[in-house]
Amino acid sequence: MPRTSKPLDLNSRAQLFAHLAAMERAGVPIDQALAGLMLGARHEPAVRRLRQMVGGGRDLASSGQLSGVFTPLESTLVRAAQEAGGLAHIHEQLAQRYAEQANHAAALKSRLLLPAGILLLALAVKPLPALVGGALGLGGYLAQVALPVLWLLGLYFGVRWLWRRWQLRAAAQPTALDDLILAMPLLGSLQRRADLRNFCDSLGLLLEAGMPVLDALPRACAAQSNARLRRDFANLAPRVAAGQSLARAFDALAFPGKPMLMAVLNTGEATGRPGEALLRFARLQAQQLAARQQALATWLPRLFYLAVAGWMAYGLLTGGGFFPALPAGLAGR
Repeated sequence: MPRTSKPLDLNSRAQLFAHLAAMERAGVPIDQALAGLMLGARHEPAVRRLRQMVGGGRDLASSGQLSGVFTPLESTLVRAAQEAGGLAHIHEQLAQRYAEQANHAAALKSRLLLPAGILLLALAVKPLPALVGGALGLGGYLAQVALPVLWLLGLYFGVRWLWRRWQLRAAAQPTALDDLILAMPLLGSLQRRADLRNFCDSLGLLLEAGMPVLDALPRACAAQSNARLRRDFANLAPRVAAGQSLARAFDALAFPGKPMLMAVLNTGEATGRPGEALLRFARLQAQQLAARQQALATWLPRLFYLAVAGWMAYGLLTGGGFFPALPAGLAGR
């Protein structure tokens, strides 16, 4: 298990893999490349453990996971690239992915500032009539304002912590959480596309390096973070072993972009370059995934803003803001 309790943030991960890619392209040995790696004081203990493990003779993929610098998925991708001789490629792909994710996350946070401010204003205004009318003391007013804020903050940090824990796990069997994520309308689609990209990228690298398809398939399956998808894609190897072509073996699976993959893979197998076809399809999946993430960063703040505005309107309509109730003595006259 990773020993660090402070996972690398997206910007640090992008910086890490960009550095490794540049050093790999320049032909710098990994121990010398790590000597010049600086990710800040927060992550220095994990980076120091990584240097020690690589210096002790461990490979980069194992050292990265044991030191806590790599997630299990990153370690699997790097291990596949090591075996395929494509470390620079996978480092560049990971650096690009994390840089895009960091940009999307920063855009999402900036766009959420306005609706978050409106929500805080609404929470502060809603109990004001009761405070002014004397039905609510100062302590009660502060509690009504602060408790929802604390609850929302707790929910946010709790979900973020669970997501990071899920990324760092290495479960072999599918869990209810795996199925729940896949069943969610938006997140499930993003998860399927990301895992399909990782699978095709890893399998393409291994096949291009000359590894037999039956040896490459289990390694490519391990590059998927969702255990349910890993188990589904593990059924490809028995079909190929039974004599089916790789494209034909995909026919029993359900995933986004399946017709395109089968068409590309049929062409690749006909020309004797299935690995190249898989890498081309992985690039297309990466582009589509980036476009969906960009759309999410654009529309999620708008939906949140509409939800806050709707909640405020409901409070005004039902709380006497537009139609104040008459005193009891006057209402009966």
